[in-house]
Amino acid sequence: MADNFKRIMRVSSHRLLAKADFRGKRVLVRVDFNVPVKDGNVEDTRRIDAEIPTLKKILERGAKEINIICHFGRPAGVDKKFSTAPIAKILAEKLKVKFDPKPQKTTQKSPALKSYYQLGDKFRLFENLRFDPREEKNSSEFARELAELGDVFVQDAFANIHRKHTSMVKLQEILPTYAGLLVEREINFLFRFLAAPEKPFVAIIGGAKIEDKLPVIEALSKKADAVLIGGATANEWILDHHKKTGNVFLPSDGINKLGAIVPINEQTIKNGIFDIGPQTLLLYKSILATAKTIFWNGNLGMTENKRFVHGTYELTRYIAKLKAEKVASGGNTADVIDYLKLNDRFDFISTGGSATSDLITGKKLPALEMLLK
Repeated sequence: MADNFKRIMRVSSHRLLAKADFRGKRVLVRVDFNVPVKDGNVEDTRRIDAEIPTLKKILERGAKEINIICHFGRPAGVDKKFSTAPIAKILAEKLKVKFDPKPQKTTQKSPALKSYYQLGDKFRLFENLRFDPREEKNSSEFARELAELGDVFVQDAFANIHRKHTSMVKLQEILPTYAGLLVEREINFLFRFLAAPEKPFVAIIGGAKIEDKLPVIEALSKKADAVLIGGATANEWILDHHKKTGNVFLPSDGINKLGAIVPINEQTIKNGIFDIGPQTLLLYKSILATAKTIFWNGNLGMTENKRFVHGTYELTRYIAKLKAEKVASGGNTADVIDYLKLNDRFDFISTGGSATSDLITGKKLPALEMLLK
């Protein structure tokens, strides 16, 4: 794992914005604005906030025009519910520039590129990339159409960097490419954090999809002093007949659908376990108490239901009080930290979920591999 991070650091330094000269150039920027929108209103602006430094830096480097592209949700073709219009409005506010709500037309035929929203004099936000089915096919044809929007390209969608999509990979074969500040920050921090974490190092892995979590647990168990498992991942781990091994710890009790505390076994899991129990919480706190480094990905209960938030909330508050270096990853985990207003108590909250996990396990990330050539 450390070798993977050394390789990334060695190459990425050649593609940083600090090396760029954008004077008089049109800059095409791929960002991650996949934010929750309800009734036309953006409910969480954190991903938009995270991109503001990159956009301002590009402006400072002399860009004459900044064209922003992103995806939002999973539309099946063109769907007004997935328009970037509400995002454009918020982005203009964050950039402190005027927003024109009327979409501007282009000569492009792609539904993702045929219109954009003008933000101030220099910023443009185009429509949802996933309005065009070629986006998810790493299409050379679509990449050439995207490339018409810029003289250079800035890749800053870290949360999407594991996907082999047109705007993430193929586009980088056409335009001179730089890493945005968010990508730079994520890579630099995760390298330092995971290459040589201060001991004791404790990792917490929760959430669902054990097929995705298992490689992460295996990778971290070789690096961490303890790996604490919770959520649906723990349930699936036990049902798949995995046992507590070495430094990997499993819940001993949990909360069932009636809110009762029950011991953890195959039968109670099959009946439904939705949160960790008090004995597990005490054990996990005792292990975390002496930690100098903490990595957390995935909640320990079904936090979308308020009846089952106690374990995750209580452990979050406890971790926030510790003096260890604390890093969190994954959307649901970040949501909890934000809801409890504890963001400033964590040293780093990664915008990547699967991207961060793939980086930890040493997988080659398509967009990152291209960026670092």
